[in-house]
Amino acid sequence: MNIEFETRIPDVAVEKTIIKKGTILILEDQRGFRQVYRDVLELDGYEVLEGTDGETGWDIIVTKKPDLVLLDLGLPVLDGFKVLEKIRRSEQTKGIPVIIFSVLGEPKDVKKAMDMGANDYTVKGFYTPRQVLSKIKTILKDSKMKTPTTSYKLLLQEDRKGIVKLEADLGLENGMQCPECFVAMEAEFFPEYARSDGHWFAARFVCPSCSKAF
Repeated sequence: MNIEFETRIPDVAVEKTIIKKGTILILEDQRGFRQVYRDVLELDGYEVLEGTDGETGWDIIVTKKPDLVLLDLGLPVLDGFKVLEKIRRSEQTKGIPVIIFSVLGEPKDVKKAMDMGANDYTVKGFYTPRQVLSKIKTILKDSKMKTPTTSYKLLLQEDRKGIVKLEADLGLENGMQCPECFVAMEAEFFPEYARSDGHWFAARFVCPSCSKAF
């Protein structure tokens, strides 16, 4: 007598663990661009956040602290330049790498963004999504290798060349003093790691008494 046995292997759900490489915020008001870059980034293992205007994007940056921001300059409500300025001025966000992603390709726009602290500048249509992904990987790798550097606070000497013109340009009627406390302000310098041809710093003036920045 031939007896046949049927062996049935129960279905087992296999859960695949995906290790996220980091979180990228895409600040872009055009849905098509967001979709293309979200797909490329997620396929490569990144978590992707999205924002369609500058104000919403800034809220995401402050609350979620993404590892990098892809920033369009032509955003509604709050444009990209203003978002970049906020990122670099805040102690909480100043170290977040930013890649400008814009249709604005004029040299003056590129210079302005880089001077404000952008890590890179890409013009839409000139780079493929894969090339932008390569930039993201390089910048994230570089940012992880850099040792955080504290800011430097210095008092400016009144007799230094250019101080008078600087005061006039800034609208400081009482010299390099806080308009509210009348205390000599300090110039606070932040290293700009995006620059390689020398030692570059972003600067602001801070009152040591009330801590207000100008």
